[in-house]
Amino acid sequence: MPGKVVQLAPLLGLIDIPFINYLSEIGGFDEMFLPYMLADEKSLAHRGILRRRLAGVNNRKTIVPQLLSNSAVGFLHFANELYELGCRKVNWNMGCPQPFVVEQNRGAAMLRNLESTKALLETVLPKLKPELSVKIRLGYSSADEFSAIIEMFNSFEISELIVHARTAVQQYSGEADRSAFVIGAQKSKNLVVYNGDIVSASDTNGFQLLNLKGFMIGRGAIANPFIGQQIKGEECGNMAARFQKFCIDIQSWYFEHGTQGSVNRLKELWKYFSKSFKLENEVFALLREVADKRIFAEIVNRIFSEYETVF
Repeated sequence: MPGKVVQLAPLLGLIDIPFINYLSEIGGFDEMFLPYMLADEKSLAHRGILRRRLAGVNNRKTIVPQLLSNSAVGFLHFANELYELGCRKVNWNMGCPQPFVVEQNRGAAMLRNLESTKALLETVLPKLKPELSVKIRLGYSSADEFSAIIEMFNSFEISELIVHARTAVQQYSGEADRSAFVIGAQKSKNLVVYNGDIVSASDTNGFQLLNLKGFMIGRGAIANPFIGQQIKGEECGNMAARFQKFCIDIQSWYFEHGTQGSVNRLKELWKYFSKSFKLENEVFALLREVADKRIFAEIVNRIFSEYETVF
C-alpha cells in the first residue's frame, strides 16, 4: 500500500541488531523496533549501558527502542537518555501479554487500569524529549474495552498508537480481529498502526481508515524479508538470490560473533525462513536436529541448491 509506513515489530528472541542491519539492506521498512528493555527506577541505566545496547546499529535514524515500564521516573530516564544517544522516538510497550510481564503490572496489564495509565502519561509527556509511540492491544480480556482505551489516549498527542488486534488473554492465539480494530481505531485522534497476522502484501488491503499511518509486521517479515517492499509496491529484483544472501549473511554473522547457542538461534529463524520454500516442512526437517555449525552451514547450502523458493 503506497504511502503507508511499514514498521518491523520488536519480536523478543527473534529480532536483534544483526537481523535489523541485514533487513535494512533489503529495504522496505521505514522503522525497526528493538525488543523491549526494562525501564524502571530500580534499574536506571547509565548512558554507557544504553550505548552498548545500540552498538552495531548501521542506521540509528530508523531504530525505535521499546521500553517496558510502569514507572514515570524509570521511563523518563531511559527515554531521555536514548534521545541524547540519537533516538528521536521511543515506544512504550503497553501490549505485552506474557504472564511474567503482566504479573509485574507492566505491558498489557496497564490496560486494566486506565486511570493509572493516564496519570503516568500526564507525568511523562511534558518532560519527554523524544516522540512517543505506544503499543497496545484491543483490550486486556475483551475487545469491548478498545473504545475506552482509545478515548483515554485521545487526551494526549502522541506519535502513533500501534494496535495488536488481539486481547491480552488471547496472547498470540486465534485470529487477529481486524473488524474490532477498524471500528475502534476510527475514533482515535492519534494516528494508528495496525499489527497482527500480516504475512503477505495483500493482508494490508481493505483498511478504510483516514488515520491509518501504516502497518507493523513481525513474523511475516522473517518469513519474507521483501514484504515491506511488496506493500509499498517497490521493485524487488531477484528475490531468490537476495533471500539466499540475506540468510547466509545472518548465518555468517552468528557463526563469527555469536555464542555457542548460535545454531539454536538460527534454527528459530529458520522456522520462518523455511516458509519461503515450496517444501517448507521438508526444508526445516533437515535442520531441526543439527547441532554442529559446519554441518548446519552445509545443509543450508544444500537447501538453496536443491529446494525451490516461493519467490
